Formats: sequence, structure tokens, C-alpha cells
Amino acid sequence: MALVERLMGLADDGVTPDYVAKIAVHAFFAAQSEVIAGRLTLAQVKAFLNMDAEDQAEYNTLAATAPTGTTGTATANKAIFIEKVHAVFILAEGRYPGYSTPAEVRSKLGI
Repeated sequence: MALVERLMGLADDGVTPDYVAKIAVHAFFAAQSEVIAGRLTLAQVKAFLNMDAEDQAEYNTLAATAPTGTTGTATANKAIFIEKVHAVFILAEGRYPGYSTPAEVRSKLGI
């Protein structure tokens, strides 16, 4: 299973609900905010969300699309990016049109 499916609450097939492996969308994004603020490391987030190798690979792919830098503007751009990704997953969690399959979600995220 990859990260998108886990955040959507789906099994590997991308269709069957899997609430055991689901990652809570709001908790995931709260953790990202803490990473940006320097209060959590990526390793800590990956560990407490019990990410397997496939989850981590997709997480790393998504993270590679994020803005970089350490200036105030760069930090603001990271926060805006995280909110945009958060919005996609909120819609995906509700299976709204255009956000109802893992393929659609990946397309919206550019991964």
C-alpha cells in the first residue's frame, strides 16, 4: 500500500476501504506543520505513522515537489504547499468527484 491509499482509507486495490491502515488526514498534516516548524523530524513522522517502504517512497516523491529554502518567504511557501496538499486529501477522503481514486489524487498532486 502506498501513502495516497492510506490517507484515502483504501486497501492496495484502491477501491476497498481499509480503516485499520488509514492515516488520519488532519493528523498527517499537523505532523507536516511540526516538521516545517522544526519540532518533529521526517524520521519521527514516518515512524509514528508506521510508514512502510512504499509509503515512504511516495512520501519522498511528494516531498520532492515542495518548495525549498530557509528564508521567511520559503517557509511561507512551504506552508502554502502543505495546505494545498491538505486540501487535496480532504477532498480525496470524501471521494469527491475528481478526487475519488488514487490515480486522480496523484494527478492532482503532480506525482
